Amino acid sequence: MGTKEQEARERILRATIVCIGRDGLDATGIREIAREAQVNSAAISYYFRSKEKLVALALEQTLDQAFGNVLEDFDRLRLEGQGIREAFETLLEDLMSNSLRYPYIAHAHFHDALAHQRYDSSAIQRLNAFLAELAGRLAPGVPHLPENRLRMALTQVWASMSLLSMMPRLFDPFILLDFGTLDTRRAWVQQASRLLFAP
Repeated sequence: MGTKEQEARERILRATIVCIGRDGLDATGIREIAREAQVNSAAISYYFRSKEKLVALALEQTLDQAFGNVLEDFDRLRLEGQGIREAFETLLEDLMSNSLRYPYIAHAHFHDALAHQRYDSSAIQRLNAFLAELAGRLAPGVPHLPENRLRMALTQVWASMSLLSMMPRLFDPFILLDFGTLDTRRAWVQQASRLLFAP
């Protein structure tokens, strides 16, 4: 594939991510993607064959961005002297900040599970693999928790974070949480981490 073709392909992928992030999966169509990428609709079919294939590739890129360096960042924080709990809380703050900026992307990743109760998507597989690796890194910092309890606590943290990333205003009538502020994110993360770490 030539440089111009590769550039057009990358531009279409980036435009797809922009459209999903801005408008949501259901509102993102070929015309919207073509307009955002400044190409004609035929170019999308030429490079990707179908909207489904294009969306799958675009979402795979966002998964790479979401999980690609997280464990490496955790390891780097540990090497820089942070304790396991401190590194975990830093990781959660960063992940929460990023996921709250793109609630439609998070929703798109879980679309098949939410809409059709299908749990075989790449996002679900990668999330579970990520959590298994993270549990292994956290285990030395939570010796009071057997592995099954550690995994359950980590699942509770991630379930609440996933829900909030897709619907950040869900609990506004109950408690106003402005997750756009670092103080609120930090307070939520510290509260959530108590599920794992002894006070």
